[in-house]
Amino acid sequence: MTDRLTRRGALAAAGALALGSLAGCSGSESEPRFWDDPPSLDVGNVAREFDEPVPERPRLVPVDVESGIAAAFADRVDRLLSPIPEPLTAETLPNGEIREQIETERAAAREALPGAEESLPPLRAAERYAAARDHAATAVGTWAGVTAAGEPEAVAADVGTVRRRAADTLETLPGSATEPLAGAAVYGPIERWYDESRRRTLVGGSAGPTDRANPIRTGESVGDVERVQSYVEAGRYLRDRYRASLADSEPVAEPLRREAERLGGEIGDRLRELHGAETDRLRSYPGTGAFLDDRPVARGAPSVSLLSNAAHRTFEDLRFDPVPVDDYEPDHPATAFARTLLARVRFRGLDAVAARIEDGETMFPGDAEAVGGARSAAIESTASLAGSENPLNRWLAAQFLPLFAEPDESLAADDRHARRAVEAYTAYRWIEMITDEAQTVTESVAAAFES
Repeated sequence: MTDRLTRRGALAAAGALALGSLAGCSGSESEPRFWDDPPSLDVGNVAREFDEPVPERPRLVPVDVESGIAAAFADRVDRLLSPIPEPLTAETLPNGEIREQIETERAAAREALPGAEESLPPLRAAERYAAARDHAATAVGTWAGVTAAGEPEAVAADVGTVRRRAADTLETLPGSATEPLAGAAVYGPIERWYDESRRRTLVGGSAGPTDRANPIRTGESVGDVERVQSYVEAGRYLRDRYRASLADSEPVAEPLRREAERLGGEIGDRLRELHGAETDRLRSYPGTGAFLDDRPVARGAPSVSLLSNAAHRTFEDLRFDPVPVDDYEPDHPATAFARTLLARVRFRGLDAVAARIEDGETMFPGDAEAVGGARSAAIESTASLAGSENPLNRWLAAQFLPLFAEPDESLAADDRHARRAVEAYTAYRWIEMITDEAQTVTESVAAAFES
């Protein structure tokens, strides 16, 4: 049940082969595939729930959000929602689709608001408030689009104003920090809020919500602007509060820029190896076969599917993230460093998966208990990262912790079959491998900053 694929053969194939390998459809239909005759797995004995919880998201900003500031963010949500009648009946708004949009977004706004009993890290709290304000503004923006009682453009600041505020805030980042590692963990996520907003959320929205004929789209546009405005306010607050907390500090922008370039150089070297002679589009996906010198397992084996899916996600982010490959110089050093660090860890993770495939590993669990064992190993590895004294490890843990959600939900679902259980198993294996690789990368980065 083997089907061998060499790296040289994969690189020599046409571009369609790379796309086919991503979709799992390269080769002829007669070639053996893993799921045509897979090993047996007692799916009924695979656990649905686990006693061991996913680690809490680690703290990156060493200051708290003051109660008055939290109350102001929550009050903004209440004020946004206040014009909408409650209950919103069919007599008041006959259009069922629009009414459902408003009710759904209003409920989502209230659900996103942090509860009084919740103790959230500052960045997570800011994200929750931004989400709540987004949903609330979407609801009232939709309502304003169908009633004479309000105007959509009056709900939130106009797009141009919010874009300028985000740009002005970016100009002040990264600020001083105790040292570059802490500066990257504190300022990197905040910079990314604005970098993503200016490159994605606010792109093409210069006309604002009033130019949209569909009330639902109008509401969504208003929500986008309100979310970015919330990030502007939260980012400025956390920036100022963090700076005020520092007894000793140093500028970190240039050290972060230099280290991002060093890591970007390592990524560029790996990309050139993967692409061989095809180096005109380094950020493009070269196909799964580029990672393998030999593949002694059947096509579609869980390990090969894991490599394909993880590589696809890695290259999708690489296309848009500010990673300094070749002559590209990112504008914002903290988020550029953080995203380059993440890309470097992911590429090491992909090579780790490829090495296991080279050894003939299919990543099919040996028995039902192996799924829970893989999850426990992933929990342990991620917890070590989240509890590290190195701020970069904690930042990476915050990126990897959400990866538990999909396999945990998959195992808890009523639909029980082997493929779903095996996909959850490989997801846990990937979390363990990538968190292990993270330790190696952050140790080298810490040494580089000290040298």
